[in-house]
Amino acid sequence: MQWIKATTRDALATGPVVFKHPPRQILIIEHNDEVFAIDNRCPHEGFPLAQGTVDSDCILTCNWHNWKFDLSDGKCVLGGDHVTAYATKTEGQDVWVDLTLPSPDAIRARVMPGLQTAFRKNEFGRICRELTRLKMGGLDPLDAVATAVEWSYDKFEYGTTHAFAALADWISLYHQNEGHWDRQLVCLAETVSHMAFDTLRYPEFPYHDDVVSWDESRFLDAVEQEQGPLAESMIVTALQDGMTFSDLESAFTTAALAHYNSFGHSLIYVQKAREVLSAPIAIEPKHILLPLVRHICFATREDLIPEFQQYAGALQQCPTRFGSSETQLDTSGLRKGGLRSALQWTQSAMETHSMGDVFDALLQVNAQNMLQFDTTYEKDISNKVSDSVGWLAFTHAITFSNAVREQCTTLPHLWPAGLLQIACFVGRNQRFCDPTIQLKDWRVDHRDSFLSTAHDVILDNGIRSPIFGAHYLKTTLAVEAELSHAGEQACETLLAALNRLIQTPIKQKHAHRLALQAIELVSRDFPAP
Repeated sequence: MQWIKATTRDALATGPVVFKHPPRQILIIEHNDEVFAIDNRCPHEGFPLAQGTVDSDCILTCNWHNWKFDLSDGKCVLGGDHVTAYATKTEGQDVWVDLTLPSPDAIRARVMPGLQTAFRKNEFGRICRELTRLKMGGLDPLDAVATAVEWSYDKFEYGTTHAFAALADWISLYHQNEGHWDRQLVCLAETVSHMAFDTLRYPEFPYHDDVVSWDESRFLDAVEQEQGPLAESMIVTALQDGMTFSDLESAFTTAALAHYNSFGHSLIYVQKAREVLSAPIAIEPKHILLPLVRHICFATREDLIPEFQQYAGALQQCPTRFGSSETQLDTSGLRKGGLRSALQWTQSAMETHSMGDVFDALLQVNAQNMLQFDTTYEKDISNKVSDSVGWLAFTHAITFSNAVREQCTTLPHLWPAGLLQIACFVGRNQRFCDPTIQLKDWRVDHRDSFLSTAHDVILDNGIRSPIFGAHYLKTTLAVEAELSHAGEQACETLLAALNRLIQTPIKQKHAHRLALQAIELVSRDFPAP
């Protein structure tokens, strides 16, 4: 034990004493002939508890926001997290305080229930404090993130959300900021808070776990038929039999690209699942893969709606082998003519050019579309539902392209589907562009400096809704990944597009537009007399 003489009974007779033993500030109070010692700073906003009020039941109230603490053990009885209480002893007139640090196990036992409470309420400040307590107590805060995944995975009614997709990138950014706990803490708190946001007040949606032996063809058919219980059971059995994501990745990627699934989300989620499960964090594979299979079964098959129905025919007519021409691709066919033109251009380009050349051209044009996004569509309240687009329609084109390159490099037979789905973004987004927006106005001249600034924006974007902050993150890291592979023009356009994105305010809520659309839709059921 580490006993330190802190004050005297005579000093306490005149009122509370704040004993400073840097970095600690310990409040010592004599009440009802007992001596108590707790941290002086309220964990809420740091108000000095020495200026609080003690009642007859030994409850100390922080008068700043009315949080209340039991002096005997530091537990918060009204408010949020607890404060540390210290053992005391009196020898004659001297008051001693035990400053022995609790064991890591004791710290974890105290912190994790607090973190779970903060998670259930999505209290960002307390999430930060509890994670920091783990860090300062010598524990690995990444373990707490893995626990948050466990708290979340069975509360996604329709499967994986961007909370789990962004998890991969937050972990990557966490390791990039080694040695800077403030920046690392943002990464961890943001991902935990996003999981909390997406599961807030949701009940459990249990997964099916019948014993069904793994069979890739049967799994793909179950997904195609939207037989979620069967697909889930096969994944559970496969994992119990010792299979890993590497064994299952082909099936997940194939299922994700079987349709233009959920505007490209499915393939992005598969890519991010791989990244999470290969990251240095102890996450159980089932916590990632069961929500993923549920998502793919529930995913919207965009190629079945009129706007994208040309995709299936285009895929059937794709050449079986790529060309080898080294001539520069003319991308004018990707800049007008809508979806039909984009699909036809991609088919023709595959016949004459290499996979890499076709991918680079599609990526570059998607980057240009993002650069030239006409934000009046985002601001207009009178848009038709089909014209209700925002920045995310354009950032997804980049993150999806990144996912196609990574997943199809491993499974090259899926390149035609991947490239044609990238073309779907190109064709769909064409009509929402403003050609007067020029690359020269957003050109990035100093790449490293700009990317450093982009990371600063990610870590302090000021956006309450985590979905938008997650897209800043995912788009930036996707751009960085593609800079190592893309041609010079594509790189220049990607950086300019990202530059405009992070400098343009995003409209997060469309109250008036949604109100008008609701009136227009509902009024059809109530014709005027």
